[in-house]
Amino acid sequence: MSESQPLLSTSNTVGLSTTPSFTLRRARWSDLRGAARACSLAFWDDVLFGGLIHPRRNEYPLESDKYWYRRFVVDWWDWSHVYLVTTEKVDGKEVITGFAHWSRIAPSTTLNRRAGWELAWWDPRRLLKPLANVAVKFMHWISPNRATTPELEDMVERGYPFLDHIWLGDPVHPDFQKKGQGRALVAWGLEQAEKEGIACSVIAADRKEGFYQACGFNVGPVGRAGEGEGNPLHDVDGGLVFFRDKDGVVVEEREPGVWMEGKGVFDWEGWLRKSAKGREV
Repeated sequence: MSESQPLLSTSNTVGLSTTPSFTLRRARWSDLRGAARACSLAFWDDVLFGGLIHPRRNEYPLESDKYWYRRFVVDWWDWSHVYLVTTEKVDGKEVITGFAHWSRIAPSTTLNRRAGWELAWWDPRRLLKPLANVAVKFMHWISPNRATTPELEDMVERGYPFLDHIWLGDPVHPDFQKKGQGRALVAWGLEQAEKEGIACSVIAADRKEGFYQACGFNVGPVGRAGEGEGNPLHDVDGGLVFFRDKDGVVVEEREPGVWMEGKGVFDWEGWLRKSAKGREV
């Protein structure tokens, strides 16, 4: 996809300004440090990425950038992942104001390759991700993230066995929120999924559930990032999973159960009433 090609049509841009103050485009390698800074600031007060993983972020305010940057560097070389950024001009200089990390999860790499999201098995570029992973481990050894601790920094990764996959939200720099940038970053994924005839999903931070529902994730919650015995994310607020299914597919609401147990402000009573009415119909 070329940078001059529009990233959005009009099918999933409800609520977006026709003349936005920002630019939405595919990320460049040179954007990764700016994207890391935007993520650090956007998640500064987040329960998971702020308070739990980076308890010393106020003491070392720039160190949390390492957390994001090093993960971006590794997944940059995975062709099943796509990075998007929003930018604005500040004093004549382009500033990264928002970031989205989309990944295509398929039952096999063959399906991803057919959709253009995977390299052939013989492609030498497949070596770049493991090499980047080694480089990042070396970077971590010589320059550890002082805003966290070793037992906290990999909390999300330790939660992977409890999920088929993990999703990152669409963080926007606090100084540039309320301008439609988060909605634009979400709209790209919804539109791409629609083009490919597949479902689209997200894990919402606490208090952000309504935002993703308004963007078009109209199925769910269907799960929680912290569900499962022994899950290190069990006591983290929020983390509810929402879907936007492909056209023509109707998915029943998940039955209430222990998966609902956890912290957060989501209106479970309202969801239960709505689910009950749906089953009656």
